[in-house]
Amino acid sequence: MKIGIVGAGAMGQLFGGRLQMAGNEVRFIDAAPATIETLNAEGITITAAGVPRHTPVTAGTAADFNEALELIIVFTKSFHTEAAVASIKHLIGDATFGLTLQNGLGNADTLAGTFGPERTLVGITDFPADLERPGHISTGAGGKVRVGTFSGQQEPFLQGLVHTLNEAGLTATLEDEIQTHIWEKLAFNAALNTLSAVTGQTVGQIAASAAALDIVSRVVDETILVAESQDVHVSRERIQAALDGAYVHAKDHKTSMLQDREAKRRTEADYIGGAIVRLGGEGGHPAPVLSALTLLASETIR
Repeated sequence: MKIGIVGAGAMGQLFGGRLQMAGNEVRFIDAAPATIETLNAEGITITAAGVPRHTPVTAGTAADFNEALELIIVFTKSFHTEAAVASIKHLIGDATFGLTLQNGLGNADTLAGTFGPERTLVGITDFPADLERPGHISTGAGGKVRVGTFSGQQEPFLQGLVHTLNEAGLTATLEDEIQTHIWEKLAFNAALNTLSAVTGQTVGQIAASAAALDIVSRVVDETILVAESQDVHVSRERIQAALDGAYVHAKDHKTSMLQDREAKRRTEADYIGGAIVRLGGEGGHPAPVLSALTLLASETIR
């Protein structure tokens, strides 16, 4: 399959690298000259369970490529989605599908405006990926991908996509109720990522604090109310199980939002917690705890 990876960060390199290793033709599309140069010169090395695997890759800006792709997977930060999708319009043919595996809300709508609702796919993943340096990714055990359609209609292309992901070691399932899983991950991220960014705490430090755990619980409850107002039915038990798993298996992990704060980069707080707060306000379900956390997490550290 001819695949474009838009956003060659940790997740983009993990997915694109594994798809390339499985025999697909992958093009890495990024805006950072240093990343592009390194990937073209050194390829990608993925280390899993202490075992490294390497593959040469092709990377460039969107303007460096000119043939239509079968699939384009978007991994950029949410605040870059609109510009990123606009830059790849010339790579979208009549049969090209777009897939967002990004955090937050609103990305699928942006893709649908360009690919069309019927060729827009949505999903989530919990594969861990740490960017040691450009071209060098480490990943832990486990991880899965859940994918579905933006339109809610069945799409034959999805069966082939799931097969392609599984062949690459990216364990994938087709989900009819993909919005449920998206909102459950949204609740997880809104609670854990946002709080960690505000407090500067690792996942394990949050787990060791009764006060922090109470805030996490309040944010999850607020998010569930907003999800229900959008006719999306989520499982409190599954969200809690995901949190409990993180407390045990990722206790030393700094969330991506905390890493962004420490590096004085813009966070995705407005697209995660902020999106929930806005929808809640429109539907008469205020989320005061999450609103306060989002304001603090979205503030740039100087």
